[in-house]
Amino acid sequence: MADCKAVNTMNTFADRDNISLLITDSGLGGLSVTADIFRNLNQYRNFKNVELTYFNSWPEQNRGYNLLPDMCERIRVFNSALIGMEQLKPDLIMIACNTLSTIYSQTEFSSRAPMPVIDIIDFGVAMIYRELISKPKSRVIILGTPTTIESNTHKTRLIERGISTERIILQPCDKLAGEIEKNPGSETVKEMTGQYICEAAQKAGDITLPVSAAFCCTHYGYSHDIFMENLNKFFTGPISILNPNKAMSACLFSEKGQHSHSSINIELKVVSRIILSDEKIASISKILEPVSPETSEALKHYRHIPDLFTF
Repeated sequence: MADCKAVNTMNTFADRDNISLLITDSGLGGLSVTADIFRNLNQYRNFKNVELTYFNSWPEQNRGYNLLPDMCERIRVFNSALIGMEQLKPDLIMIACNTLSTIYSQTEFSSRAPMPVIDIIDFGVAMIYRELISKPKSRVIILGTPTTIESNTHKTRLIERGISTERIILQPCDKLAGEIEKNPGSETVKEMTGQYICEAAQKAGDITLPVSAAFCCTHYGYSHDIFMENLNKFFTGPISILNPNKAMSACLFSEKGQHSHSSINIELKVVSRIILSDEKIASISKILEPVSPETSEALKHYRHIPDLFTF
């Protein structure tokens, strides 16, 4: 199970006082994972000193991974980003991005990574599997970017675990993540979410059966209520939402077997190759504030590093 893999990874650092953690995403969705990790670090105080870095792997100012010409180019660019992360010497890399997680195993870096790397797809698949096993008549809508959906990774891994293909509905949500970054509650986000849930309902057929919507893009949790509103509009059976972000951020912490220090020092920074717009910073920092004011502030004072990685 993904949780076990992550816990085993973290156990290798159990006797250390200092650790460097790096969370990456193609955009700002993974900051929700970062905020939860910051809060958990303060709660559990596993270490005395933590260097926590959020590394925005978005490659070009007006072009993300889904707009690169083909998979070979996406792999090449993300491999360059991973090399940039390596220069920061983290003890652990967490890929809090479904799109990048589908690409990771095909990178050259993955064959020689000098530190453990865990990705969010493992958490999503484990969460979906548990939900479908516990509710035999239910289906799942896998919501994600075109690259994530086209990779078929979630579906393939679920089928390998014995889940019938008829219970899996794939729904690409083109350009939705970018609109959520601008304003998670905007009319555009509402319209696009409604369109995609409507398409998923048409694929599902019987809308009276239980359905779970899996957020296989880290951005979608920012618009949780809009998704729920549209799910209730197009489905009449029991509805649930699965958010792997929470599972990933919780995987490094447990009540048992971890030493708690009397205090902890956390150095948090957000770094980006591209310039982040004031609109996106204001929008996402407002959502992060109640969970982790420190993460919200780190976003507002992010470091623009044009040569963070090159390709």
